[in-house]
Amino acid sequence: MKKILIIGGTKFVGRNVLEKLIPSQKYDITLFNRGVTSIQVPSSIKRIYGDRKKEEDLKLICNQYWDCIIDVSGYWPHTFEKQLELQKGKVGRYIYISTCSHYEFTPENPHPIKEEEPIVACTLEEKINDDRFQFYNEKKAECERILQDQNNLDYLILRPGLIIGKYDYTDRLYYWFYKLKTQEELLMANNGTGKISYSDVEDLAGIICQAIEIKNNKYKVYNTPSFETGLIDFISFAREKLSKKIEIYSATTDLLDQHDVKPWVGLPLWVDGDFLITDGSRMKSDFNFQTKSIEQSVDGLISFYSEIKKWEPPEMSSLTISKEKEIELIQKLKNNDQA
Repeated sequence: MKKILIIGGTKFVGRNVLEKLIPSQKYDITLFNRGVTSIQVPSSIKRIYGDRKKEEDLKLICNQYWDCIIDVSGYWPHTFEKQLELQKGKVGRYIYISTCSHYEFTPENPHPIKEEEPIVACTLEEKINDDRFQFYNEKKAECERILQDQNNLDYLILRPGLIIGKYDYTDRLYYWFYKLKTQEELLMANNGTGKISYSDVEDLAGIICQAIEIKNNKYKVYNTPSFETGLIDFISFAREKLSKKIEIYSATTDLLDQHDVKPWVGLPLWVDGDFLITDGSRMKSDFNFQTKSIEQSVDGLISFYSEIKKWEPPEMSSLTISKEKEIELIQKLKNNDQA
């Protein structure tokens, strides 16, 4: 049996990967994480507890050979360099889960972004920064460069779009489904048409599992989007699935800006245009995998929100528009006042 090491938590992506791997009984699986998220796993799954940012903990996984490492939590370049140094010659294949958000996206560059296009730079200050979320894109980009600089290491880099699906704890997309479920009126920006690339987590987990065994692949780096869509499409399919009537009011960017409602955070996942879109043709050519349609993802999301989240109110950022502000802006729109 191949020895598989999964580095990172079992809260979202890691948990979905485990659910794909376990039924096959093909692999000797070990988890390495801090144990912050506790889930039940079969007794055959080994666990090593540690923090990869601590060298003494890192050594716990560097004293043996792994046929494949699946890294879902590589955020710290300076630690990653040390890890790969300690693991030199002890890894068959390294699968690194990166991001598509580190591309140099601009509204003026709306075409689907291909893998060879530029990713952001990373300064020394950003590289050694110890906060997971600050300089996130820069650090993920630097981790990729570090991995690509390794001699004689077989690696694959997967760049998902915005990851959605079962066990998603961010509530960014859930915000919209919850509003649809519980309200009669809904505020959206620019008719919810701004598109981005999404990766259904079950698709991503399936691609990761294929990546363990894939041979004769032409590339080392793959965008892994499931589909590209706008928020209005999620609402439209969910509205039909839930048999829910809701009145949608569309605010212009100018109106939202006047009321200090920011893209992405003020109205979650709102983008002012179509420019967070990646090209998945390379992945489709090398992987024998059929990604989900948006309709299939919506079905899965509603099941998750109903059965696991139980339609509890979402936890949102303090920057997210308040219910009172939403009502105020809807009233302005009813009065045909976009000024």
